[in-house]
Amino acid sequence: MMPNRRRSSGFRPLPPRSKPANDDLFGNGDDDAEKGRDHLFLWTVGILLLVGMALAAWLGAFYIYGHPEKPESYRLLQKFKKVPQPKRFELTEAPPGEFLTPQKAFERYGAMTDFQLGRENEVLMRDFIRNYRSTKRLVPYLVGRYTIMSSYGLKEGDFIDSGMVAVAQSVDVPQVVIEHLYPAEKAVIPTLEQMLSSGLDLKLDRTTDLAAVIHIGRMPDGRLQFTLVPLIYGSYALAQRSESFRLEPPSILNPGGGLPVVRDQLLEDCLKRYAETIRERNAKLAAQRKDHEIPVAVPAEGTTIVQLPVPPPEQKKPEEPKETAAAEPTPAPEVAVAAATPAPTPAATPVPEPTPEKEVTAAATPARSPLLQPFLAASPTPSADASSRPQRWKTYSPGQMPRGRLVTLEDASALADRGVGGERLYLRGDFAVTASRDNRVVLRSSNSLDQAHAPVAVVEFPENSTVPSERQRFSRDGMRPFEVRDVQRRPDGRVTIYVREITTP
Repeated sequence: MMPNRRRSSGFRPLPPRSKPANDDLFGNGDDDAEKGRDHLFLWTVGILLLVGMALAAWLGAFYIYGHPEKPESYRLLQKFKKVPQPKRFELTEAPPGEFLTPQKAFERYGAMTDFQLGRENEVLMRDFIRNYRSTKRLVPYLVGRYTIMSSYGLKEGDFIDSGMVAVAQSVDVPQVVIEHLYPAEKAVIPTLEQMLSSGLDLKLDRTTDLAAVIHIGRMPDGRLQFTLVPLIYGSYALAQRSESFRLEPPSILNPGGGLPVVRDQLLEDCLKRYAETIRERNAKLAAQRKDHEIPVAVPAEGTTIVQLPVPPPEQKKPEEPKETAAAEPTPAPEVAVAAATPAPTPAATPVPEPTPEKEVTAAATPARSPLLQPFLAASPTPSADASSRPQRWKTYSPGQMPRGRLVTLEDASALADRGVGGERLYLRGDFAVTASRDNRVVLRSSNSLDQAHAPVAVVEFPENSTVPSERQRFSRDGMRPFEVRDVQRRPDGRVTIYVREITTP
């Protein structure tokens, strides 16, 4: 008989089963799975870094090739021999450009802000380094006449390490200063030093010179300094001498040297020396004129300049009566003399000693000068036919003249001592006309207490313009000042400022 068995319900519990290693969906796997996922993350980071490095290298190469004017970029390109050497251009194959006069160049670049001028300098330098191969801009060439103030030898560390640089000032527009680079071999430098001397007249012509502008700097006084490089690198010579020299394109450039080459204290010393040279030259000219002049009396305060009516030269009918008793049988031109008695009508003013006969006879002699002629000279450096030529110069609307510094008659003594030095100066103040003739007048300050020793201004007006009459008073401010041309100290110590009218009414 079989033993009784307990009837089961048919459900038996299963033994516990362990979870597979790869069955954890919540990241609770074993160590091998965690290491695999760490490797994937590192590979992702590495790939991203490589992509970033490739992108940075591409952008860096684009920047280096696109900006060779930067010192760092130029050094790298030079190291890998990817920068071209400056090219000697033939006159018929020169890059297209425009020829700028000093006035036009000053008006164009003088109106730019410092930021705009910096961007323009980058483009000018970049085009020059590339030999103007990758640009559609017109190359700015500077033309005109310039006076060399000083010259210096180029040395290692400068933009060009061999040759000379001449600092010159425009003859027509004194607020334009250039530094002309002359790249040459070291053997030619002694000849360059002799030929690029102070005071030499330098002419840049569009048919023979291609002086390209590669940098524009703004000087502290508002003037512009242009750095020029001759793209032809031709031969130069003076007509009065037999020496000549030939320029050579530089084999290497140094943008890290900076432009302009002559700057800071070196430029300031150059301007001071040139001002001293001009002052000494003017003093010598004044001494020479004094030796050839006959001293004349200085009119006292309150004297009047009058015109004596006299017969015209080559009078055919001397028997006809004249309008006044001052007429003389000897023909002579009209002459301005001093009258001690003021009168409202110059023609009716009686003239005391010396008698009209003596004055007219003296005026007919070319060696003698009418009274106050030193104040009414044609210019500080008169020429033989200066009075016969019409005087023309550019005039501006009020407030539209080139930038410059305003001075007064009270500043004349200081200007005579240190010289103008090529600086653009304008005269303003309250004036009184003490003499007037043709297109020139003599002005004194209406506020001066010591009229006998006060400085005066000789104003030259354009042809066919309205000239102030004698004893007229007027004022000029910064909108309509006079342009200062020269300042001289006379042997008696008085200072004369020579100015001219440059603004329209």
